[in-house]
Amino acid sequence: MKPSIHDAAQDMLRREIDEIVQISLTLSKSLGFLKSRLKTPFPKTCSKCGFVYQAFEDFFYGTEEIARGTVSYPILGNDFYLHRNCKPPCETTLVVVFVDRRDESIPGVRRRQLFETCIDRLQSTFHVDETNARDILLTLLANQLTLRSQGEAGGLR
Repeated sequence: MKPSIHDAAQDMLRREIDEIVQISLTLSKSLGFLKSRLKTPFPKTCSKCGFVYQAFEDFFYGTEEIARGTVSYPILGNDFYLHRNCKPPCETTLVVVFVDRRDESIPGVRRRQLFETCIDRLQSTFHVDETNARDILLTLLANQLTLRSQGEAGGLR
């Protein structure tokens, strides 16, 4: 059976995708990175137990990480959403919103360079236009981010 274009692309770009995913996961857990993009105002109050998180640091360290906690909803725009659970016994899922803007840090620049390299390789290898190459790469990255996030969250429990 002939492998799908996604399977072939995954094999071809394995190292680059792994590096992009690792950079993304590291940045998504960096307090400084997150604070620089924070859109949700603080203090933030849990609607179930009433606990008040005075500042983002209180929220970040006073809640529990959950699988697939950082999500982007393209239909809602370029923002991304961090879901975390209030501490037991409450365990209500709370959300804060971040502005998704260009990261000019060294890892952010490296991630963009890798992304462009992958797009170029997909276009030349599979003879697809930039839009299709981008769709393929974004699908592969989303799949890997989901797998890695679930794996890391599973290892924390």
